[in-house]
Amino acid sequence: MAKNNRPGFESMTELSQISVIFEWIFNPDPRISHDCAETIHRLLTSQKAFKNKSLYHTLRHISLRKEDLHRFGAFKADVQNSLFCVASMNSNGYVREEALVHLIKSPGEETFPFILFRLADWVPAIRQTAKNGISELIQQRELQFLIRHHKIIDWLLKVERENLRDIHAEITESIFADGNIERIIRDIEAYEERDRYFIFRNLILRDKLDGQILEKILTDKNYLIRLLAVRNMDLVERPEILKRLLNDRSQKVRHYAIGKIPEPQLGKFRTELCDMLFDNSTAIRTISRAQLSKISSINYPERYREEIRKNPRPGNIIGLSEVGDKTDMNMLRAFLKSDSSKLRAAGLFAISNLDYDTAKEQAFELLNDSAIMVKWTCSHIIPKERLFDDLPKLRSIYDRGTNDTKRFVLKILSRYGGWDIAGDFLKGIKETDEKISQTASAFLNGWYNYSVRLGTAQKETDKEYVMGIYRDLNTETLSLSNDIKKIIDEIPFIFGQK
Repeated sequence: MAKNNRPGFESMTELSQISVIFEWIFNPDPRISHDCAETIHRLLTSQKAFKNKSLYHTLRHISLRKEDLHRFGAFKADVQNSLFCVASMNSNGYVREEALVHLIKSPGEETFPFILFRLADWVPAIRQTAKNGISELIQQRELQFLIRHHKIIDWLLKVERENLRDIHAEITESIFADGNIERIIRDIEAYEERDRYFIFRNLILRDKLDGQILEKILTDKNYLIRLLAVRNMDLVERPEILKRLLNDRSQKVRHYAIGKIPEPQLGKFRTELCDMLFDNSTAIRTISRAQLSKISSINYPERYREEIRKNPRPGNIIGLSEVGDKTDMNMLRAFLKSDSSKLRAAGLFAISNLDYDTAKEQAFELLNDSAIMVKWTCSHIIPKERLFDDLPKLRSIYDRGTNDTKRFVLKILSRYGGWDIAGDFLKGIKETDEKISQTASAFLNGWYNYSVRLGTAQKETDKEYVMGIYRDLNTETLSLSNDIKKIIDEIPFIFGQK
């Protein structure tokens, strides 16, 4: 298998390249053989996650015989393990089995997933070998090791060839044995978010919640973990916990918690529900009004007006637009001149709920607002009703706008579609500001992929607009990707000029 030319091992970064270079580990030149093996080890250990099917299809076609595997002994132990991991995905069952036996003898952070993969092997003898090996391994490994590999452990539940639920249960039960729980919770801060989610989900499923564990869940920085408490606990008898969740910083947790309030207990949560009428989340304001309406009669428009007079906030400004009418327009318009960008954006959005035409007119004016939040609101209001007359207005705003305004105008134009907006993206590509150029390039690429499906005829005005900008474009002076250059080169052909 010797070769005269050595490939550039150092430049390789993809798992798919392993199958291309694997034969070089058998090269008689020790230096070449060593470099190849080290490269395979680097490629394999640099991966943070593996998928069984994609990995198998990537590595299965490597030409290997069972007797070839003893030659892996020429390399360091960790490199050997990587080579056996590759061999365990081979299409030859004898090779997979021999590699598996070695991996079971040398279990580690990198080899563990490859041992688990063989539990789904299509050869019964290999599956049995893997089962026997796993049963021994889970007794030897540290808790943190097993918890960090929870994704591949949970994958066992998805295997169709063999029912691996018993093995999955054996592994998880060994992790969450009564004698381990105190140690797991003591070290909980050492785990990543996804690992903590796995831990708490399993503790809840096993009914292992106590005061200490519950407090850890409720104070975890990941909202998905706090959401576990709402979704999986009986909160009827624990109103103090429910009140904490109603004040959670995550709107998803708050929204879910409102729905968990038992109807007979709504009166106990009246104060919290009244506060949540002014939440920043539309969904929370809506469900709060629905819950309060079950226990009292409230004049919601007046309630919002009173709150705005006392303490204007986005939640009460937009809330008023949800239950008010056009008589509230003057109150809402006043916020368009507020010193607070949050209140300007909220006022514009609220006006759009009551009078879209007025809001759209204001949005064109506010696209040049200094605040990104206000521009973002404008960019959502304007294209809700796309009219041909909007395009000249947007192009005029683009020409005299700031760099941030130009990027938002390009975003809005991308929502309009059609042939002529290609010209706007070509114009954006010419900008010296890198962010505008990159934004325009991304939208031009999207337009190009979309344009092949455009069924409308090209108007002469469309062609003239795009080609006028194209002729003024000098790609040699611009820093553009090859893909964008190819699209630009095709513009004359697309518009019938070649």
